[in-house]
Amino acid sequence: MADTNIIGKSVLIDRQPAVLYSALGDLSALVANLPEDKKEMVTATQDTISASFQGLNFGMKVAEREPFSRVTFTQTDGTPIDFSVKAFFDAVDDPSRPDADVKTNFHIELSAQLGFMMKMMLGGKLQGLVDKLTDTLAAAAAGQPIDLNPEAFV
Repeated sequence: MADTNIIGKSVLIDRQPAVLYSALGDLSALVANLPEDKKEMVTATQDTISASFQGLNFGMKVAEREPFSRVTFTQTDGTPIDFSVKAFFDAVDDPSRPDADVKTNFHIELSAQLGFMMKMMLGGKLQGLVDKLTDTLAAAAAGQPIDLNPEAFV
């Protein structure tokens, strides 16, 4: 098994790091915001989330929280790939508007243990997956409608 590391693109989000940290630090809140037809596929608590898609079960749990700065997720038992996902929230002041709220520079990093065949099948798609997830979370933070169809991420 080889360690595969993907660093996603950075996006500037017009929200404070504490707001984004709170949203991703409680996985049950993510399910509450899903469309009704997707909720039956997903179960979650504050620290875990799992979903079934095309007969495969995937799950992750919060492994570490660094308040207002980072949330680290790892796979749960039964998930076919060992991985960790780190979501980073870096505060950015806007010097042109000192009285404005702080913005957040947001990015995701993915590490996965992939066998040779899995790396050949998924390796090239992982960067796109991480960047699509980043864009989706940024759109959600901006109050824009998002596509939560699993096929949109594959």
